[in-house]
Amino acid sequence: MDKPKWLYLISGLLLSAMLFAPAILSKQDSLKPKPLTGKPQRIVSMSPGNTEIVFALGAGDRVVGVTSYSDYPEEAKSKPTIGGYHAPDVEKIVALSPDIVFAMTDIQAKYIQILKQAGIRVIAVEPKSLPEILTAIDIISEAIGEQERGNKLHRELADQLAEVRRLVGSAPLKRTFLEVWDTPLLTVGRQSFIHDLISQAGGINVSADKNVDYTPCDTEQLYAYNPEVYVVLSHSRDDVRSLITNPNLGDIQAVKNNQVFSITDDLLQRPGPRSFTGLVKLAEILHPQEMKDWENK
Repeated sequence: MDKPKWLYLISGLLLSAMLFAPAILSKQDSLKPKPLTGKPQRIVSMSPGNTEIVFALGAGDRVVGVTSYSDYPEEAKSKPTIGGYHAPDVEKIVALSPDIVFAMTDIQAKYIQILKQAGIRVIAVEPKSLPEILTAIDIISEAIGEQERGNKLHRELADQLAEVRRLVGSAPLKRTFLEVWDTPLLTVGRQSFIHDLISQAGGINVSADKNVDYTPCDTEQLYAYNPEVYVVLSHSRDDVRSLITNPNLGDIQAVKNNQVFSITDDLLQRPGPRSFTGLVKLAEILHPQEMKDWENK
């Protein structure tokens, strides 16, 4: 059987992207998205965070494709996958006949261009802070016709952010080191989404001098930072005791004072509604006394 016409088009676009990116095709070669006459019924998400936003807006039943990392909520696991978010399978996406695709701005730029030129409606959002998540919720909710739910979710999360800020606002900022990976040791720079979370939770990211998302850190540098609090993402190591009992780290303030904690990685690494739960968890680690009022709510 002959290949469908769209498959030839996508193959050509992909080849052009590899050879001539970012100048893929001229404008006249692009297809225009079909006009929508109602709420989009076939949604593809190219990032786990966007997937969680769409589901939180009550549109999970309209999702027809997600990345292989989209594992929350549970229903997302049963959706067809379109590959990883670093290298999504464009042919699979087009074959799903989506009404709309939600993508990430930076690392998916060339795929966005290919999809748009194939006539696919694409909206790119990639929040770098908690306020930007609220903006992403506004954008996505409007795009899928769920403005009322979007407004409600926005208000709830904005109120949560404001309350955490109020509770920790007068507390001394805690110098915080966040371990993304243990070997080699990796932490976050000021371009990372997690940097904003640390700041909003009443902390100072000790590696904010690095103008990157993630940055390596050796033992000498860790001692120079001498953090008051050491936070480990749960996927980095199974047990923080291996860090606490490490004789090479015993004189670091956080280790010496037993201020080493683990937190679920998705709550900090995946910009979406659950990031605000991550904010609360992080604030409770940094400022347990001030956050007691939250626990009593």
